[in-house]
Amino acid sequence: MKRLLLAAGAVLLSAAQAQAPVLPLRIAEITGQAGPCAPPAANLPAAQRAYVELLAQRLDTDVLSCPVADAAGAAQALASGAVDLARLDGAAFGPVSGETRSILTTRATGDLNRLPVVVAVPRAASAQSLSDLAGASLVFAGPQKANLDVPRRALADYGAADAFFGTQIVARDHEDAATRLRAGQAQALVLHAGAWQKLCRGDQPGEDLCEDLRVVWRQRPVAKAAWAIRTDMSDDRRFRLIGIHVAMHNEAPQAFAWAAGAGAAEFEPTEAKALLAQGPTVGS
Repeated sequence: MKRLLLAAGAVLLSAAQAQAPVLPLRIAEITGQAGPCAPPAANLPAAQRAYVELLAQRLDTDVLSCPVADAAGAAQALASGAVDLARLDGAAFGPVSGETRSILTTRATGDLNRLPVVVAVPRAASAQSLSDLAGASLVFAGPQKANLDVPRRALADYGAADAFFGTQIVARDHEDAATRLRAGQAQALVLHAGAWQKLCRGDQPGEDLCEDLRVVWRQRPVAKAAWAIRTDMSDDRRFRLIGIHVAMHNEAPQAFAWAAGAGAAEFEPTEAKALLAQGPTVGS
């Protein structure tokens, strides 16, 4: 009898857990003044209402709006557990980076992804880091955005803007750039990681065509803003949030317009510390 009672109790507990409501999703909203979380107001703008309703439907839970004074207030509310989702910039994210993580950035229309950027030098060169290339001549892998604009932005984010370097050459492509580096026409090669992979990949398994070169720096541009969550959010909810957002520009354009902001093309999943420079910056 005792075993039967225990078994029945376990079944009832399991059923109760299965029927337990999903915790609401609390979203920080910058309004200029902090206030308690509450259901969406009746006069909510149509695009914002579409966003809230989409999340409520897909997550099967209530979505609450949590007024905060500014981005710093949103960050503190997120870190303290008062909200679950907030859009932050780097200045707001920095002080709470230990308790929070970014999950989504937006790509602007006509812009590129935050491509990883590689800086390489001849293997015999003395340079060991980006800081060692002060005044050095550079060669870029072409005039396209991926080969010039993205690398320059990434370098500038780490304290190495154009004025930090010497002469800058823009080659035809990644192969021409490597040829110029090897010929001594430049002291360092700058290109995105995909081009570096193409340059170094041989025809045979394991063949490395860049054995005579050495990478001294590899980073992505720093994100300007990102949707962030607490680090203790469950993986299931985090992945569901990411999945909803990355398809939003196609599945729910009106909701996307509010969530991503003007000029955005799509949401992109991103690394946890995308709003911070990962590693030393020049001059630090």
